[in-house]
Formats: sequence, C-alpha cells, structure tokens
Amino acid sequence: MEAMAEVRAEGRAVEIELLGGAEPVVYRVEGISEAGAAAFGQSVGRLLPTPDGDAEAVDGLSLVDVRALPGWNRGWFSGRRPVAAVGALVYAGLVAAVGVAGGGEQVAALLGGSVALYAGCFMIYAGGRANVADWRLKRHGITVVAQFSHYTNKWRVYTYTTATGQSYTYQTSGSGTDPIEIIYDPARPGDARVGVSVLDTLIIILLLALPGSVAVVGIFLVGHSVAALWGGA
Repeated sequence: MEAMAEVRAEGRAVEIELLGGAEPVVYRVEGISEAGAAAFGQSVGRLLPTPDGDAEAVDGLSLVDVRALPGWNRGWFSGRRPVAAVGALVYAGLVAAVGVAGGGEQVAALLGGSVALYAGCFMIYAGGRANVADWRLKRHGITVVAQFSHYTNKWRVYTYTTATGQSYTYQTSGSGTDPIEIIYDPARPGDARVGVSVLDTLIIILLLALPGSVAVVGIFLVGHSVAALWGGA
C-alpha cells in the first residue's frame, strides 16, 4: 500500500501505478472478472492515503519486490509441455502401430474414439467444476437481495451490499427489474451468482450423462483399436 499511487479498474483488468519515479511505473493484472476488478479497485482505493504535497517523495518501485511464482517458467522444458510432448510422441507411435496391425479402419476408430473420449471428459470436467463451485458457494456463501441498477447494451446490472457494508455490482442477462437473490463469497465479495436450486443441480447432473456417454463410446473405440495390436500379432 505504501508503494501505490493509484489503482484503476478497466474492464477485466486492473492497473496499479506506483509512487515516485521520473516515469510512471504501472503494473497491469489482466484476465479477471469485471466485478473482481471493480471490487479490488474500490477496496484498495479506500485504503490509499491522501497525497500530501509537503511529505517527502516516496519511490514506490524501491518498496516492491518482484518474485517469480514457484515453478513458473515459460521455457519449452517447463510445466506441462514435456508431458504433452511425450504424450504426443507415444500417441503417434500408437497410431502407427494400430495402422500396421489393423489397417485404416482401426486407425479411424482410434482417432474417432480419442476425439470422443477427450470431448466427453472435457465436458464432464467443465460441467462438474461449475457444479462444484455452485455447491461450494451455496454452502459457504452469504445470500443477499440485489437491487436493479441499470441496463447496459447486453446486461442487467444489479447492486448488492455485503455484510461489511461494501457495495458491489452483479451483471446478468435477460429482462426485468425485480430484485433478485444472489449468493456471494465472503472471501471474495465481488464473486457472486444467482442462487442455484436443487432442481437446477439435478438437471446439470443429468446433462452430464450425455458427455459421459460420449466418453464411454470413446473408451470402447480406443480399446477396440488397441486390441487390434494383439489380434494382429
């Protein structure tokens, strides 16, 4: 806080300008939600001290330590890239072996099954993750009534007040101006959702049965193709 001069929320990004220096030093954080950026800007802005022209100038950059995140390296041989590279080589070898042992039909089945398996698993992961997040928020979140504020070109904007008296906005599609109940995360008050009913949760679980079926078909096709290696042998 002692190093900050100003905090600006710009859509899905936050800019943090440091004190002092001949040229402004600005750190930009991107890829966050608009509500999160606005909440951060409001919260930090309230805590920043009022500029004092008589005070000694502070070099904000000298107060900041820049450290790389543990294990984060953008080089090729870092993170998951080696695993992906090895996996691609193994898969290419498997496709070649299946082609030699079972012919083009088995290769087509292997490729189609792989796509189905990947797509099914990805949809299950994405849907399951969202469902778990909703369940967690419903269990640990705080329910409040949000009041309609205004329309934008795409969204209805609501405002709500947290238990600590802070105000935030929530955006949703559709029409109407009636108050709605939302649930926000006390640890991240700017993260809020409309309450999800038990029926909605059951519907999501049933919908996940479709990608589950796709994944099962993929497993069957991949297994049938791989079995051709032993059949051909």
